[in-house]
Parts: sequence; C-alpha cells; structure tokens
Amino acid sequence: MRLTHRLQFIKLTILVGLFVSVVLSFNLWAGQRFFPKVPFFENYVGLKVPYDYVLLAILLLLIVFTFLSESKLISFLLILFSVFLCMDDQNRLQPWFYNYMLILFVLLFYRNRVDEPNNYTSIFITLQVLVALIYIFSGLQKFNSHFVNDSYSWLISPISKHISERQTYLLIKLGHSIPYIETFIGLGLLIKPLRYLVVPMVILMHVLILFFLGPFGNNYNPVVWPWNLTMIVLNLLLFANVKQERFFDISILFKGIYFYVVITLMLIFPFFSFNNKYDSYLSSSLYSGNTHNCELILSDTAYNRLPYYIKYFAIKQEENNVLDIKKWAITELNTPCVPEYRIFVAVQNYIIQLTHTTEQDVEMDFTEREKIINF
Repeated sequence: MRLTHRLQFIKLTILVGLFVSVVLSFNLWAGQRFFPKVPFFENYVGLKVPYDYVLLAILLLLIVFTFLSESKLISFLLILFSVFLCMDDQNRLQPWFYNYMLILFVLLFYRNRVDEPNNYTSIFITLQVLVALIYIFSGLQKFNSHFVNDSYSWLISPISKHISERQTYLLIKLGHSIPYIETFIGLGLLIKPLRYLVVPMVILMHVLILFFLGPFGNNYNPVVWPWNLTMIVLNLLLFANVKQERFFDISILFKGIYFYVVITLMLIFPFFSFNNKYDSYLSSSLYSGNTHNCELILSDTAYNRLPYYIKYFAIKQEENNVLDIKKWAITELNTPCVPEYRIFVAVQNYIIQLTHTTEQDVEMDFTEREKIINF
C-alpha cells in the first residue's frame, strides 16, 4: 500500500474513532449535568442547556463532513471548533481527543497529490514520530513508585481473582517491566529493523488493555476502548510493511512547521511534566498511577446542602464527609476529569457556590503527583 493510501486511511480511522468516543462521552459535550464546566477564561459564560446541544451537533457534523470530503477548510474548521470546545470546558482536553486533533492538524499539510513524495513522506514520518512519542512518554511516565501497586494491580485484578497467590505475585512482579517495555516499543517503532518485533508487541498490548478495561475486565472508561482499537489500526498503517519512497529528500522534513509543532507538543512540553510543570494528560500519562489527586472535605453544613445526586459521591470517613471528584466525573461524564490543580479548584468553588458556604466548609485535600525528575 502506498503512503498516499495509508494517509487517507489514517484520516478516516481517526475520524471514526473520534466520532465514537465523542458519542460515548456525550455528557462531556452537552446536556444537563452537575459536574461543573471549567472554561479557559474566568467568568466566561457559554451556551447553557439545552442550547449546548447545538455545539455537539456542530462537532458531530464537522466530523462527518470531514470524513466525506477532502476539503482542507472543513478539516481546519473541525480543529478550530475543537479548540473552542476545549476552551469552553478544559475537561475536554482528554488524551485521545488531544492526539486525534494533533494528527488531523498534521494531515492538513498533506496536499493530496501522489506526485509529491517530499510532501506526503514528510507528513507520514511526522505522524510516525507523533505516535512513537505517545508510547515513549507513556512508558516514561510509569517510572514512578505508584504504578505497579496502583494502576497495574488494579488493571490485572479481574484475572488475579482466578489464579493462585503465587501466580498473582509473579504477575505483579512482571509489572515492574512494563515501563521499560512500553518505552522500548516507542523507540523501536522509530527503528525500522525492530518494527517486525515491536508492531506485534503494540497490538498485543492494546488487545490486553481492551480486555482488562472492557466488559470482561474492569468495565471501566469505555470512551478509551475505541481509542485502543484506533491505535492498533494506526500502528499497522504507520509501521507495518512500509516501503521507502524514492525521490524523497529528508531535509524537507525539517522545513515543515507541522514537524516542529509535533516535536514541541509531544516531546519538549511533555518533558516538563516530569517536574509537574505541564499537564500530565497532555504528556501521555496514560494509566501511570501518577496524576494529581484531590478530594473535597465537606462540613456537615455543606454536605447537607448538596443535591442528592452529588451526595452519592460523598462518603463518611471518621468525622469528615469526603467528596470523590474523580469518581463523580467518571460516573457522570463517562470520562475522567483532567487531573490538574486548576480543575480541582474550580470544582471546589462550584461546591461552595452551590451550598452557599465558605472554604472552611469545603476544604481541598490535594495530593501532588510524584515528580519523576527534579530540575
């Protein structure tokens, strides 16, 4: 399959995955909900229910029209509108949504011509680098003291119930190799002779993730199920049996702004997340067990004034009422909230306004993610 055909299939695959994930996370985009929106600008007031359904309809229509048309204008409008939606609510900056939009951005520079190998090969290599960096940083983010005992142990819990303690112990020990394996996968995708080994490893990894997150496993976060399927297809299109194009000048790669955008957003900025100076979700921190966490400690006054729906996510711990923000988000939005301090502060202020109380009645119990590198 020629690179030009692969690029067309990549675009279609991304749009199908995007459409399905948006539908699965319906409440994140429109409709009545209690979990607050967190706009990019303070005091910004967007469209309220039910008028925000218009925004969701526009998003879905733009995805469909981009799928059916080769118009660069429609693709550009989809990306531009997606940026607006993320500014309307920062919780929409999910890793899958961010990566989809970045891939579509790179594809904007593909001129749909089969007689321009410098153009389409540069685009193709840039997408290879983008996808490889997702795995590299996903692996590096797991080099923390919480991954094995937190995310990994939870992930394999469905099968640990059916095996012996010794087998479970060995399986958990295996978890210490996961950061190395995933980082190796990312680097191996960039080294052509290793792809025959690495591509099957990638497919196996995503199949296992789908099993453990799917209905036969933890039945958790279904919005990322299509993302895992999309990543399998992307890896096959980008790295499986790729033949080198003739008449390609590698120097052209370094003349495209899209290449530097990818390097900046997927390599340079994510490096600062190791010292907690950049968002973990935008740095491929995927089930790393190492993100910021926060619970709200409510007084009896604040708790009693909560709507019954929100009370469901507050539990009694000793003398405190503890509101679990992450559980609330995943239950109502069908996707986790963005685990950053500014998001937690916005939720705290929302609860204060909702219950007509003060910060003394709604206290933050914030836990900072472990720093992987201090600089």
